[in-house]
Amino acid sequence: MSGMSFKQHVFLGVTLLSSVAVIGASVQSTTVAASKRRGKKVTKVSKTYRTKATKVSHKAYYSLSKTGKTYKLSGTLKKPVLKSNHALKNYTKTTWTRSKQMFVTKKGKTTRYYYVKAAKNKAAGWVKASQLKAGKNGQATTAKKTTAKVYYKNAKSGKIYQLKGKNSYVTFKKGVKLVADQKYTRTQKRTVYKRGKKTTYYYVKSGETKGWVWNGYLTTKAPVVPEPTVSGLTTPGETVDGITSYNVSGNTIDPYKSEDFSTVDVPSDYALARYKYQYSPTYKAKKTLQTKSETLSVVRHTGADSDYALKSTMYLPLDGESTKGINSNPQSATFSKDDHYLYVMYVDKSGKGDDDQMGWVIRYDWQKLTALGTRKNGQMQLIRKAAVNQYHNKATSKDKAILKCIKVGPTFNTGHAQSLALNPRTNELWFVKKHQADDQSTVERLNQKTLKPDAAVNFTLKSGMHMGSVLAFDNDGNAYYWTHTLSAWSTAPLNSAKIYKGQISTDRIHFSLVMQGLSRVPGEVVQSMSYNGANNRLYLVSNGSIFSVPVDKLGQLDASDVSATNFTGDREFEGMMFMHQSNQGFVLTNRGPAILQMTN
Repeated sequence: MSGMSFKQHVFLGVTLLSSVAVIGASVQSTTVAASKRRGKKVTKVSKTYRTKATKVSHKAYYSLSKTGKTYKLSGTLKKPVLKSNHALKNYTKTTWTRSKQMFVTKKGKTTRYYYVKAAKNKAAGWVKASQLKAGKNGQATTAKKTTAKVYYKNAKSGKIYQLKGKNSYVTFKKGVKLVADQKYTRTQKRTVYKRGKKTTYYYVKSGETKGWVWNGYLTTKAPVVPEPTVSGLTTPGETVDGITSYNVSGNTIDPYKSEDFSTVDVPSDYALARYKYQYSPTYKAKKTLQTKSETLSVVRHTGADSDYALKSTMYLPLDGESTKGINSNPQSATFSKDDHYLYVMYVDKSGKGDDDQMGWVIRYDWQKLTALGTRKNGQMQLIRKAAVNQYHNKATSKDKAILKCIKVGPTFNTGHAQSLALNPRTNELWFVKKHQADDQSTVERLNQKTLKPDAAVNFTLKSGMHMGSVLAFDNDGNAYYWTHTLSAWSTAPLNSAKIYKGQISTDRIHFSLVMQGLSRVPGEVVQSMSYNGANNRLYLVSNGSIFSVPVDKLGQLDASDVSATNFTGDREFEGMMFMHQSNQGFVLTNRGPAILQMTN
């Protein structure tokens, strides 16, 4: 033992072992501390141990968990460390394949974990077996050719999709609605797995439309198309002051029985009572020249489709060239089909009733005004300042560039003016001019260049019934309006909402009552209606409250289909509009006039 006694060797060995233990503890402590500094969530539990990982047969699973995670495993059998690496909520449309298992015991409770890998992007980790369900999800078989066969849309609503990706992970893209009475020729079929269930999809073609559709949406039986019970055909009349009149004789709404009507339930706290309208918080403080955006936050909402706030993105002008404050009462707005222009309809409140109001339309070059920085936070006063300077004959070169983007139309009888809407199918602007005075209603078409009406259609829905005051069109050209029930039916309670669907053109006016409404209106004042082509939903707007429903389920709505949102601010909501080429929605408010954008 050259120069060292046996006892000295033993003492040295014990000392070295203690040092290793201390160093190990120090490294482990340092690693945990470093992980915390990096912000990584590390789950390390005391009195926890695990079994060895063992291979198991490969089996497909899926998960719908919104809170679960997969974990990266480290540590030892006696002190396992699980660090989250993937959130299961991001993988609800893919398949997980297990390959190993282990059991982790914590405080006497044992949990089975599987080692899984996702087909979506090969993400992998350990996951609690209880958060998985057996079966494939988002996977498909190879398409096989079939004998050509003709199908039609059945009673259910459905879409044709493009299936993208490999069989191990397929996604549905660009859904196009099936059209009634149209022939679809099947040429291929394949199996698609969704949440553990096998579904059969057909590849069909109809003109330029082609793609994959669930076979349950198709039938070989040709549909019987009933003739409308009312014609609604127009007869041209005189042209006066550039407006050609058209008239419809007879009723223009299909007969219905009130006992066949029903409503889908909407929670009572989403239906807002009337309130005193408030000004934008900085409107008076900034003497109308507001520079920064403001947000109307969400008070309550029902689901994902309703989880959005409203943030001001453009402050509209108040002053006209020769009249101060003349543009302080906007009533509705809509975008051009290419989203280049925003059309806003105003009234001056000079008429005795809604049908007698005088007003005008201002066309804003949205794209150029955006490029000039008028929507940029910190300089959002630019449009209003340009109008003020023009009124005082002090317009600068910057002001003139902005004013050049704003075209003010002539004054005419607009009616209430809260219905300006674009029919994207025909690229025509329409509004309801007359809807209150008697049984006869009038809709007018607005010329997009002259900003004044060039056609008026006079019609009667039926005796004792006039059209609603709001208007919207879907991408197929169908027209809609909604009303507030003030005279209850046994099937339509007081303060419920009714939705009407039909056609508006210079050739024909025709409407039907959708035989299912909403048990409650969003609010006591009917302010607007709008359609979002990106999600195919209709929006019913009142002050501080917006409801929406899917178009393809009208008449067959479930309570979960109704989206509802209430907002802060006690503001007056004048209109709602969506862009046609992108998924962007906006609300028109007053006090002062502004465009607010929907933000998540």
